[in-house]
Amino acid sequence: MEFIDIYDDLGQKSGKSEEKGEAHRKALIHRGVCVWIMNSKQELLLQTRSSHVMFPDMLDISFSGHIQAGETSLEAVRREGREELGINIDTSKLQYLFSCRECGGIDGYFENEIDDVFLYRADIPIDGYSFSDHEVKEVRYISVDEFKMMAESGSPMLLPYETHYLFLLIALYCITLNTA
Repeated sequence: MEFIDIYDDLGQKSGKSEEKGEAHRKALIHRGVCVWIMNSKQELLLQTRSSHVMFPDMLDISFSGHIQAGETSLEAVRREGREELGINIDTSKLQYLFSCRECGGIDGYFENEIDDVFLYRADIPIDGYSFSDHEVKEVRYISVDEFKMMAESGSPMLLPYETHYLFLLIALYCITLNTA
């Protein structure tokens, strides 16, 4: 059973933790991490979700997950990288981008999450990933331009995180301006 810390409307820890599934049923505010992997060709890694999880066969963030009770964002990033993609994260290649709130619900499952979003720059070949937790079916790299077109057109293949995608594209644009 996985427990997560609960937060108030200001993003402060409430001092309570809850079982993850129960937190989603009650729409309680909790925290998560999202990591976008970008290679030296400026391509983003997208995962295709397995057919037995929510939003089956859709394209998703490189990897993401809940921050467990008592865990830091960086600890969650390292754990989720190993669990979802079978990779060890070198934190010197990790860049914090922003935090955003994702809210929504479907069939009694409510997302009410504050996500810390990171960019991980690494040249990991496709065969360098493994999927031991069975959440991920496969991964692939796509250009930022292709991702931008998918996000802006509301592609039905992408999970519905419109705000998150907009913030990501703005952050990538700002990074590009600062490195030009």
